[in-house]
Amino acid sequence: MRYVPTSCLRPGMILGKNLYSQDGVVLLAKDVQITKEYIDNIQKLLINGVYIEDSVSENIKIEHVISDELRIKAVKSIKHIYNNPKNITKTLEIVENIAKSVIGEILRNKSVMINMIDIKNYDDFLFSHCVNVAVLSSVIGIALNLEDSKLEKLVASAMLHDIGKVFIPKELLTKEELTEEEEKILKSHPEKGYRYIKTYHNSIAVTSYVGILQHHERFDGKGYPDGKKGEKISLFGRILCLCDIYDKLITERPHRKASLPSEAIEYIMAYNGSVFDPKLVKVFLKKVAPYPLGTIIQLSNGQKSIVVENNEDCSLRPIVRILDNQEIVNLTEDWNYRNVTIVSVNNY
Repeated sequence: MRYVPTSCLRPGMILGKNLYSQDGVVLLAKDVQITKEYIDNIQKLLINGVYIEDSVSENIKIEHVISDELRIKAVKSIKHIYNNPKNITKTLEIVENIAKSVIGEILRNKSVMINMIDIKNYDDFLFSHCVNVAVLSSVIGIALNLEDSKLEKLVASAMLHDIGKVFIPKELLTKEELTEEEEKILKSHPEKGYRYIKTYHNSIAVTSYVGILQHHERFDGKGYPDGKKGEKISLFGRILCLCDIYDKLITERPHRKASLPSEAIEYIMAYNGSVFDPKLVKVFLKKVAPYPLGTIIQLSNGQKSIVVENNEDCSLRPIVRILDNQEIVNLTEDWNYRNVTIVSVNNY
């Protein structure tokens, strides 16, 4: 199985994974043959891509960090919270239940790197984004050996990190170019979210709502709203900053093409120590694959390959299968490939 962006889909391809609507209804079932009509409808729904099965990706099994059922339930729950911010009792119940479910599933799969590219519909971007940040944050928290109670607070903070956007005019959230005044209003969302949670959900842990306040702070002190620097930013704030930016980078949006996971990882490495906490980046690079399983890559020696396994300790040099001779090569350990690098990703 491998991921193919919608722009690269071709009639005759076989769907490798159920494709769901925003409400969790199966739009296309696994193993169906994709037609031009299906591709047109997928494009109209602004779905970023699908998983296919073909001879190139034969025997590649992609393990889910969380199940489709839990992801769909979590997105629906976040949508309910953000659309009903005054339903305080229900919000607390939802946050607690989803946090425990996400952590439970990830703990059962904690040896798994994040290899799955989330299939998103842009209309639900804010809600699926919050779920993705919660999943990424949980993976980082588990890798840091945070105790369960702290993990639950971290996931709660991640799910609610953009709750302040409920109080921002909707047109500003999708506007391509903002005036100075509009940018100021948009940048007020961490503080609005913090005040809302602190005022109306005071049973939520202090660390959770401080994380909401600080998720746009930068490690070098050039972030907002308070310009905090280094470890003066809470641990939750530093984790959320990293996970928030990564998920936004790999998401297709009306005014910006999605980055490949490898491109997003390069961005994070470039801003290591300025935007991001170096200690957290080190953990992140071990747990999030720059070349997810099923990625077709071009090597510097001219060979095309497909990623069949990732090396947690050296994620930029995965184990690949050479397409023309089916040879399995570990780019980290194979001495014959020590000078061979990955030069590009092919999405065909």
